[in-house]
Amino acid sequence: APPPPSPPPSASPSPPPPPTFGCADSLSWEDAWGDGCDWYAEHDPGCTTYSDYGQQSNCPSTCGTCSSVPALPPPPSASPMPPPPSASPSPAPPSPPQPETYTYEVRQENAECANQWMNLGEYASAELCSLAAGAAGCTTFMFSSAYTSWGCRCCSEPDPPKEHSLWTLYNVLPCSDPSVTCVLPGTRLLSAIGTAQAFCDGPTDAEANFAAATALQGLIPARDAYLATDPTFASALDTSMSISATVLSKSASGMCNEPATACNDGAVLFHWLRGLLLLIDRNASRALIDSAPRAALFEAHHVYLADGNWMDDNTVQLTESMYDDLPLHLRVDGVLYEAQFATMTVRDSFRCGGDHSSDGLLGGLTERGYNVFKMDVGDGTEEAFGCTGASVRGDHSMTVIRHEVAHQFDRVVQADTRMSALFDGLKASAAVTDDWLRLNCRAGGPDEFFKGAPQEIIASQVGNQYLLSSSTQLHVAVDRLVGGSSAVALGWVLFHLEMFASEDGTRSRMYESAAGLDLSVAADGTAAVLCVILRRDGVGRIGGVTVPGCGGGLTISYATASSTALPSSATTTYVDGSTSDGWSCDVDPAVVICDVPSPPPPPPPTSPSPPSASPSPPPPFVPPSP
Repeated sequence: APPPPSPPPSASPSPPPPPTFGCADSLSWEDAWGDGCDWYAEHDPGCTTYSDYGQQSNCPSTCGTCSSVPALPPPPSASPMPPPPSASPSPAPPSPPQPETYTYEVRQENAECANQWMNLGEYASAELCSLAAGAAGCTTFMFSSAYTSWGCRCCSEPDPPKEHSLWTLYNVLPCSDPSVTCVLPGTRLLSAIGTAQAFCDGPTDAEANFAAATALQGLIPARDAYLATDPTFASALDTSMSISATVLSKSASGMCNEPATACNDGAVLFHWLRGLLLLIDRNASRALIDSAPRAALFEAHHVYLADGNWMDDNTVQLTESMYDDLPLHLRVDGVLYEAQFATMTVRDSFRCGGDHSSDGLLGGLTERGYNVFKMDVGDGTEEAFGCTGASVRGDHSMTVIRHEVAHQFDRVVQADTRMSALFDGLKASAAVTDDWLRLNCRAGGPDEFFKGAPQEIIASQVGNQYLLSSSTQLHVAVDRLVGGSSAVALGWVLFHLEMFASEDGTRSRMYESAAGLDLSVAADGTAAVLCVILRRDGVGRIGGVTVPGCGGGLTISYATASSTALPSSATTTYVDGSTSDGWSCDVDPAVVICDVPSPPPPPPPTSPSPPSASPSPPPPFVPPSP
């Protein structure tokens, strides 16, 4: 049963709700513990953690069970006309009715409904909320732009409104009303694209470019909603794609009066032109016509580099090589989870001096993305193993990229019961500096930092170290176990081997850069892949690791039979049968390269959501209760 939750948002008692139309959570239902749909939306989105106490049928928006809810009733049809005399030709059938669309107006700021009707789910803007509210028959709704996760909530009684600093009350206005002025989304899209079209033809206006980028950020990610409600949007979308491709082609050919830069806000406007093309037709050769390496990165791994063309080609190509060497499951279930593509931004490249206003215009293309620093390979190095007794310096630019990519692996761990149990057990067992492989030079040790910011554990220990020199990390961890200072450190390295393991668990990958191993095949910033063989013990734990080229295999023993037990010993077993404590290995550069499977094909244009059983990663923080 669910643990006793925090009380849901307070609301005055509501009258019995009208019949539910569309997909909406009930505001009156409560489970046996007195918790409503709001509680499940906050603590169990998707309704995959707890047994069904009624939330599956009463909270379809939260639980993703909308298919079981009756659809919106069709508009009333006209009374059938009697058939004409058979001698007369049949009239042309009437045109199908156009879908109603809606706009909105602020009714009262800093206020919420006197009584709520239903929560229609989460929407990115008040405009999108108004479309859903109008379709559901609502005339007023409340929406929080600060906390969109609170949902779009219809009012059964808007007055007298209750004071609340984070809600705003809105009226729903039907565009079919002659007294209502509506600027349809299709018209707004063409207007924004028109600004881009004018970019090449005359002196550019930074303020107009910024406004156009802002409009595109609101329109493009919500295109499905507008296609369903605005009869002009499909045509406007086709026209906009054609114009976007033409503008980008002219810019790549030097046919514009000036380049798109951060200071004229052409760079952020072009970002949305590229995003439109990548989202709709996925043709990287059109969207990224001015950069073959960026197009190749997208085609190979569905990663869009949004840097205003700042990075040099070598850095882009090395980024693609890094992705080439990642296991498929970390790319698909981590970096690309539920998204058509991931966006790798270089936010600094869109800033003009101290003006950071473009920062807010870079997100929203898809649900996945990360930001890296404005630097190229060769600009500097970072010591990855400070205060561990080892020393390997990694290229700073690639270190940052690997760190941010490794953040995406958290999703893979959280979605796997066994891996999340291993992670939680190691985090709980860690207590001293030697239990951690990174930040050992930190004042006061790394324990407090990693316990307070657990999202940095994989990013730091895998991104900064394991993907740079896995053998150095393994040597440090085994030496600490043999020396008696930590068993947890080796536990972390075994956890990393599990993360990179093949589906059958018999193989994994280790990584070595030119800095960690003298490989002629590894240039500055790259890492070669070592294919390692894993041996499993009776309970499925890693009992041995064999690295090609090493004179002996590493054997691991554990203190107890528990699947999450810490290692108790590590010994090297040589070909002649002799053994020694610790790990002794000189990797053979001739046998280290793994075969890497090709990336998956792009998902279909309108990918359905994965089964609700696939857990989503938790949000970075829990907002205050509305």
